[in-house]
This record gives sequence, structure tokens and C-alpha cells, in this order.
Amino acid sequence: MPKPLPTPSLPTGSGSRAQVDVNGWPAILGAVLLGTIGVLLFIIQPGIVQAYVTHLGLTEAVAVNLAGIEMLGVALATIFMAIRGVGFDWRHVVAAGLITAAAGDFGSLGGGHGVSFYGARFIAGLGEGTIISISFTFVGVTVRAERNVALYLSLLLTYGAFGLWYLPLFLSAFGLGAMFAGFGGLSLLALLTLPLLPRAYSAEAMANPEARQLPRSLLVVALGGVLAYNIAQGIAWAVLFLVGTGAGLAEQSVADALFLSQILAVGGALASVFLAGRIHRNAAIAFGILAGAGSIALLVGRPGMALFVVGVCGFNALWNFVLPFILGRVCDFDESGQMMSYAIAMQMIGLGSGPLIAAQLLDGTGYRAAELVCIALFIVSYGLLLLPIRRHAALRSRAPRLG
Repeated sequence: MPKPLPTPSLPTGSGSRAQVDVNGWPAILGAVLLGTIGVLLFIIQPGIVQAYVTHLGLTEAVAVNLAGIEMLGVALATIFMAIRGVGFDWRHVVAAGLITAAAGDFGSLGGGHGVSFYGARFIAGLGEGTIISISFTFVGVTVRAERNVALYLSLLLTYGAFGLWYLPLFLSAFGLGAMFAGFGGLSLLALLTLPLLPRAYSAEAMANPEARQLPRSLLVVALGGVLAYNIAQGIAWAVLFLVGTGAGLAEQSVADALFLSQILAVGGALASVFLAGRIHRNAAIAFGILAGAGSIALLVGRPGMALFVVGVCGFNALWNFVLPFILGRVCDFDESGQMMSYAIAMQMIGLGSGPLIAAQLLDGTGYRAAELVCIALFIVSYGLLLLPIRRHAALRSRAPRLG
């Protein structure tokens, strides 16, 4: 798992009157709820893409591109927060993010009206990315970070499972407008969690016994591996529902398969927590990435229901299993403790650009090109990560870190 950041130190002065116990259950649950609000749409993105096709009459390429526009907003907000976010009052930032996300959702109520709809989804993405960044950081600075990350992932994946399962029925009964209005209302309701947030934290270098300083060139290679992995994830996640319906499966059957995959993803996330320290991190990374590529390979062509279920379940469970190991190992490549923020930025860029790339690969004849590019990026990501992994292993075997 990623190494926890130091416990937040609250600013002194008038802002310190409302002291927050960041390790208390109210604060932790507030951060977990905020994190779930931040991914309300992304975690059910395959179903949303299908809804853009069936309810707005968009082509598949346009629908995937629209999802990518929103994720671009998420990526840009996360990058900004990684570079400058530490200097701001967290409560003010989260409030702005929640209001921005709500504005984008309420601005989407017309649905499918060209540039205005694209703009509304981009604005929603900016708000969502801000919320995701703060909530992820907050959970990471708690003392029992592994437990709290597991709680975080379990809640959002459980929501994702039931959201994907029920989405076709909900949209048939109420339409996209009701969904966007509900998301906007939940974002505004989440303003109630603001008093549970600390104002800020000051990050200091951590004592990480596994950290070894790699050359800057290898740090760039490692971040390239994180980026390639998440581009592959972004491509796959955007087209999974389309792959199922394109193979002749009923929408609700595809939703059922994705529901099961989200349930198993909870297991994958929890497995990464319980197995951390018990299995070799490098072996977990190799298995998770390459087996993930194999899961997507099962979906090439026109998979039957059984093969589709195996493929999407393997993909989703392995995604949530291996990502903490990847982030944890990347943090071991730099002794300053700054790699996590850069890696999270690469993750958001990858997830944001994945749908935009996938949209260019859909020509109306199938999904083979998108699937093959996804598989290739998985393999490239492992190859890129393998170079710094080997150098890190060599440095560790040469001499133990002192201090």
C-alpha cells in the first residue's frame, strides 16, 4: 500500500479554533463520503457511456469522447491540486469543488445540446477532481491509512456495483436529467461534511526503509509506466459496456456482469491491504498488470456471456488489487516522499485521456482496435516499471538504507 503521509498539523491562529481529530471516526467517514461523491459518475462510467448512446442518440465515439471531456476536467483539477493544493485551506477548496461539481451537474439537465453540454460535463469534472484530490490525501494522512483506504474503496466500489446494476432501470424510469439532478443535490448535501475536514497539513519527509533514490531519468520512466497503465484502464473502463452490448448481450445482462465485477473489485482492494507485506510487491505488480491484460484479451471479438463475465470481473478485481502495489513501489524510488503526488497526477491524466483515445479508435465496426491498444499499453506499462524496479532492487541488495 502507499506509505501514509504524516499526521496533519493544523494552522495556528483563528483557524485553529475548530480542531479536528483526523483519526477520529467522524473525520474519516467524512473523507470517505467526500471521496465517494467525487467519483459518483466515474465509477459507473461504462453505464453512463451506454446511456449517452441510448438516451441521447449519440454515436459510440461521441459518447466515449464526452466521458473523456469530463475526465479531462478531473485530471486538470488533480494536477493543479498536486502542485499547488497544499497551500490552500482544505475546507474552502472542497466547498469550491462541491459547488463546481453541482453547477456542472445542474448545467447538464438539458442534455445533448452540443457545446453547452460538453462544457457542463467539463465543469463537473473540475469539481470532481478537486474533491477526489483532497479526500484521497486526507485518507492517506491518517494513522491507520491502510484500513481507511480499504474502507474508502469498499464504499465507492459497493456504490459502483449497485449503481451499474440499477442504472439501466433508473434511466428508463426517470431519464438522464434525474440522474444529473441527483448527483448535483448530493454534492450540495456533502457541504455538511466541511466541519469534519482539517484546514490543511504540512508534509514532511517520511522514514521509508525501502526507499532508494533513483536517477531523475528513471523516475520519469516510472511515472511513464503509471501513465501508460492508467491510460489502458481509462480506455477499457470507457468501452466495457459497449463491448458487451456490441457482442449481442442485453443491457441489463451487461449491467449484471459489471455489478458482479464491482463486488469482486472490493475483494481485490481488500486483498491488496491484507496481503501487503505478505507477498513480494514486484511479483504482485507483474501478476496484476499482465493478468489484467489477459482479462481484456478475453473480450476481443464477440465474447459470450460467460467469457464476458470472466473478462470484466478479472479486469476490475485486478485493477483494484494491483494499483496500491504500483503506487507503493513508485514511492520507493524517491527518498523525498514527493513521488506519490506525481503518481496520482499521472493516474488522473491516464484515466482522463483514456476515453479520449478510445473515442478515436471506434469506427462503428467494433472494439478490437481499442482493446488491442489497451492490451499493448498494459504490456508497455509493465516494461517501463520494470526498469526502475530492477535498479531499485539492485540498490537495496547493495547496501541497506541507514537511519
